[in-house]
Amino acid sequence: MADSDEIRTARRALGRRLAELRAAGNLTQHDLAGLVRYGRSTVANTETGYQHPDRAFWVHCDRVLQTDGVLVGEYDRIAELDRQRRHSAAIQAARSTSVLVAPDAGHEVPDANGSAAPWEGEDSINARRLALKSSLDDNVRLAYLEAEVRQAIDDNERLTPVILIARMRPLRSYVDQLMAGRQHPPQRARLYAVAAHLSGLLGALALDLGAFGAAHAYAAEAFDLAEAAEQSDAQAWARATQSLIAFYAGNYQDALAYAQDGLRRGGTSRHRIRLTINGQARALARLGDRYGVDRAVDHAFTMLSDYPPNSSVSASLALGPYCPARTAANAATAYLALGRTAGVTDHLTTAINAFDTAGLAGPRALCRLDLATAHLHADNPDPEEAGALAEEALDLTADQRFESVHQRARQFLATAQPFARHPRLRHVADLLADRAQVAASGQAALPSLS
Repeated sequence: MADSDEIRTARRALGRRLAELRAAGNLTQHDLAGLVRYGRSTVANTETGYQHPDRAFWVHCDRVLQTDGVLVGEYDRIAELDRQRRHSAAIQAARSTSVLVAPDAGHEVPDANGSAAPWEGEDSINARRLALKSSLDDNVRLAYLEAEVRQAIDDNERLTPVILIARMRPLRSYVDQLMAGRQHPPQRARLYAVAAHLSGLLGALALDLGAFGAAHAYAAEAFDLAEAAEQSDAQAWARATQSLIAFYAGNYQDALAYAQDGLRRGGTSRHRIRLTINGQARALARLGDRYGVDRAVDHAFTMLSDYPPNSSVSASLALGPYCPARTAANAATAYLALGRTAGVTDHLTTAINAFDTAGLAGPRALCRLDLATAHLHADNPDPEEAGALAEEALDLTADQRFESVHQRARQFLATAQPFARHPRLRHVADLLADRAQVAASGQAALPSLS
C-alpha cells in the first residue's frame, strides 16, 4: 500500500508536470491562473508541491492546456493511492486499538465491572466509522459534479458538440470510478442522478453529430441510471431525451411512447412541458394526429402559466421547465408538419426574438427554417424570402454540426420542390449538399463517441 512519502513525491511530480506543460504553452503562472479562474498563488504553490488543489483545478488545466486528460488522470491516480492509504491506516487502527479478543477465542468485551458485555469496544466502532468515511464521496464532490452538469447543459447549443463531448467524457469516467466506491444511500442516489444526466447529455451531443447508435445507447443508459436512483424527475428528463433522439431517428411511435411514459413517471415534474410539446406534439404531428397535436399544444401553453413569467431562454435539455420561446418554437414545428400555417408566424416571431437575444445558433437556425417553410405554405408563396431565410439558417450553423438543422433543411427543400429552379433555392440545396459531404467525410470519427 502506498505510503505518505510516495504520495508526496507523486504530487510534486504532478506539479512539475503542470509547470512544464504551462511553459510549453507559452503561459505565465498569472496567465494560467486567469484562464482556470484560480489565484496565481494556487498555480505557483501547486507547481512546487506546496498546495494540492481539488479535481476541478486539474480539469480546468487539462482543458486550457489541451492535454487530453493527462493531468486529471494523474490526479485521480494519486487520489486513489491516498484513499487506499487512509483506508489501510483505519483498518490497522481498528486492529491495534480494539479491546476485543480474537474472534476464535469465543470471549466477549468486559464491561466496567469486569463482566462480559455483548457490545464491541468504542475504539473498534470508531475505527470502523473512519474506514467507512475514508471511502465515501463527500458532498463537496457531488456538488462539484452537479454544478458541472448544470453548466454543460447551459453550454449546450453555445459550444460545439465536439468540444462538449471532450469535456463530458472524462467526467462520466470519473463518476464511474466513484460509483465503484461506497456511499450512503442519499449520496448514492445523487451520484446515479449525475450519471444519468451526463449520459443523457452525451446522447444528445451524439445525436447532434448524427451518431444515432451512440445516441440511443447513451439515452437508454441515462434512463436506466435514473430508474436505479428511484428519482422520478430524472426518469422524466431521461425519457424526454430518449423521445428527442427517437424523433430525429424517424421513430415517431417510439418518440411518442417515451414522452408519454415520461409524463406518467414524472407526474407534476418540471419536465411536463418539454415532454408534451417537444415529445408528444411533434411526434403526433408526424403521425398525422391533428386532434392530438391541438390538445398537446394547448396543454403545454396552459402548463406555462404554472410557472412565474420569465424572459430568459431555457436550455434545450433543461433541468427545469421549458420557456415560452421553446414552447412556441415546438408548436410551430408540429403545426408545419401537419401543413397548417395558422398562428405559426406568431409563434416563430416570439421564438426568433428570444433565440436571437440569447445568441443560440441552433434554435435560431431551426426557427428560420420553419419560417421559410411557412412562406412556401402561404396563399402567395414567397420563394425568394424563403430561400433567404434558409440561407441565413445555414450560415448561422456553418461552424457547428446539428443533425436537427440538417434534417429541417432537407424537409424545407422537399416542400420547396415546386420552386426548385429558383436561384435562391438552388443555392440552399448546394449549401446543404456541401454540408452533407463534409459530415460524411467525418463519419469515421464517430464510433469513438460510444
